[in-house]
Amino acid sequence: MFSDTLRKLRNKEQLTQDQLASKVGITRDTLANYETGRREPDFATLKNIANYFEVSTDFLLGREEFDNSDLFAAHIEGDLTEEERIEIEKYLRFIRSKKEE
Repeated sequence: MFSDTLRKLRNKEQLTQDQLASKVGITRDTLANYETGRREPDFATLKNIANYFEVSTDFLLGREEFDNSDLFAAHIEGDLTEEERIEIEKYLRFIRSKKEE
């Protein structure tokens, strides 16, 4: 799951493996291994990747169905506080759980 998510995010941003690797502080070979599932990142690298794409580590690991772009689509003006972000995430989970029922 991580490998697919990482590849999709990189392609969405139209980045080469070299570009993304440089931005998150790893080699292109390491990134290629992540994308093929041959290796998994350590926690620090996982956090760097999540921070770069502005998604949660849970999203990268397939534990959440949505990335933070859902939050930005739901928010029209100004910046979200951490409290607001958490409340929006809870609400989105609630709505999605109702769709699944």
